Amino acid sequence: MIENYTFNEYDKSFEPKETTCAFCEEAQIKNMKDTHFVALYVTNDRTNLIVYRSVKYSILSIGIPRCASCREIHEKSVSKSRLLTWIIVPILMGLLFYYISTLGVFLFIAGFFVIVAAGFYGSHKLTQFFVAKENIWNLHDGIENDRFIQNLILDGWSLNQPSA
Repeated sequence: MIENYTFNEYDKSFEPKETTCAFCEEAQIKNMKDTHFVALYVTNDRTNLIVYRSVKYSILSIGIPRCASCREIHEKSVSKSRLLTWIIVPILMGLLFYYISTLGVFLFIAGFFVIVAAGFYGSHKLTQFFVAKENIWNLHDGIENDRFIQNLILDGWSLNQPSA
């Protein structure tokens, strides 16, 4: 079917035959559970009527080879960044509540939304920072640098799920 991939009937996914890790480009994968799977979408049919919208699409799950070390780095980076976010955001919220009388209602509400948005964005950036510190690709860059996935995206597939 697809060159360099075998289809797993049970998981309905394509597993890579390549054994070199796509994230560190050095180690060999020993277990398919370490492989990072990416869902790709293609729109089959889109209906846009005045009162009704629908979209029909196909999903393709493709594996990107990843060694156990890179998987561990990715998972630890996510957990470290979430932990730091869960520590920093409540401290900033506490400071915001402490100074509510000084700031006023408008600045309090604006500060609340800024802290929440910065928490989500900061967590993502911290994850990228921790992974880059280990000299490997983060998940997003590893996906974008995969030659086969690039070809599928050029053929009309997308990493984003279509919506009506």
